[in-house]
Amino acid sequence: MSTRGVIHEGWIAVALTVWGGMWLFGPLAQPRHDPSVISREWLRGYPLRQWRLARALSWTELLGVGPLITLACLSSLVVLAAPGGTVAVAAAVAAVVAQLYLLVWAGKTVAALAAWLLQTRVGMTLAAVQTAIMLALSFAGWVPVAAWLLPLLGVGDTTLVIPTAGRLPEPMVDVLAASPTGWGYGAALAARDGAGAGPVLLPLAALLTLGALLQLCWIALTVRVLRRPPRQARARRPAVPGRALSLPFTTPQVAAVVSRELATWLRDPARGVELRSAWLTPLLMALVIAATDWIWALPLVGPAAAVFGAMAAVNTYALDGTAQWQLLTTPGALKADVHGRMAAWALMFGLPSIALAAVLWAATGSPLGGAAVGGAIAAAAAGCAGAPLLALVMPAVGADARDRVYPGQQAGDPTGGQMTIFPVVLLGAILPGVIGGPWWGSVLVAGLLAAIVLGVTPALSVRLLRQRGAGLLEAMAARDTAVLRAATGTRS
Repeated sequence: MSTRGVIHEGWIAVALTVWGGMWLFGPLAQPRHDPSVISREWLRGYPLRQWRLARALSWTELLGVGPLITLACLSSLVVLAAPGGTVAVAAAVAAVVAQLYLLVWAGKTVAALAAWLLQTRVGMTLAAVQTAIMLALSFAGWVPVAAWLLPLLGVGDTTLVIPTAGRLPEPMVDVLAASPTGWGYGAALAARDGAGAGPVLLPLAALLTLGALLQLCWIALTVRVLRRPPRQARARRPAVPGRALSLPFTTPQVAAVVSRELATWLRDPARGVELRSAWLTPLLMALVIAATDWIWALPLVGPAAAVFGAMAAVNTYALDGTAQWQLLTTPGALKADVHGRMAAWALMFGLPSIALAAVLWAATGSPLGGAAVGGAIAAAAAGCAGAPLLALVMPAVGADARDRVYPGQQAGDPTGGQMTIFPVVLLGAILPGVIGGPWWGSVLVAGLLAAIVLGVTPALSVRLLRQRGAGLLEAMAARDTAVLRAATGTRS
């Protein structure tokens, strides 16, 4: 296609660079304790030297769907070199293999390094930042493209700008070819153009050398894991009574729950990652939007913050683990616990998301500002009331809270609850702008929706906690939600 002028061959270098970047940043999307194909936790007791075992394990990392998809992507190098004849095609095949070797080990080493860093003091912030970057790019990465196609949408002009895939500037292509993700491209191009053995063999040797160094780094990190015994949780802070939190319009019992929740969100590794990523994501989305001509869309980040806050708090009961026995054995504590969790969520996510939408509205003067503030109010109410409810309906049980010592440790997979609450809160954010009309109408509709949701849902959560509390505690002790389902079915 490049010889016919349909698309410039430099776009192949762009595609390979983007795909290579996905190998580096993809493993960071879901940080976990053991990112290997075969869990190294199973092999600690094998009567083999750790270096020998790690070398044998390293070749299993080449298995999977990712290398196959990457191989299909890199096959474009063979097509690129085909006009140069058989020798050029053979060189391109070697470039494909060498480039694949480098990309696989770059991704695997980054994942292993991130898993190690997650066990350090900076691990919580690292995990939150990498998760927020991936989420921000997923939810707002399309905005620059849309702003390019529809630059005047903010003023009601829907004129579509048709982009053309023309010839890339030569300096840009040279920079991409000089990066490690473009070494295979450079070798294939040199083989096609008959540039000699040096320009072909040098990039191939660099790919294999850097790939081997990354594989050796992965082996060293794996040996470190195999040599280290399982860690035990230790209290870093003495258990001393703190100063009572005073909140208006609440009872002392609710205020005590709010104080406990705020401390838990700041101390628990699993909750800490969710807290930081839930707030970093909308801020990064705002940066992405601010870099385009769609400044009028910035206030919508406020409702987005409420949506991410709801997704972050959808599994709090399961994260508390067997500590639930204190709640179940304290008379009259269930209602205070539900209301306290809601109040703590409102302080951490709800009120700040409304304030963020209002501030961005005032700063940009966007015509969508009123709808954004109303959407933030409704979304905050839906998240505030819905997060504790779904935490009881769809708990994701993992390692007990007393056993969690770092963010990457398995603490349950709340994906089901997050995917359930996401459309609910998103719908709440959209309704005020659709029904209300002008800004004051959106705010009024949002206030009515918030009053209904906050008036009805907490009672349902308290009732559900009374019914499922004992089964939930049994599921925490057994670390299996099947226990909870069995108990619920028997009771029914």
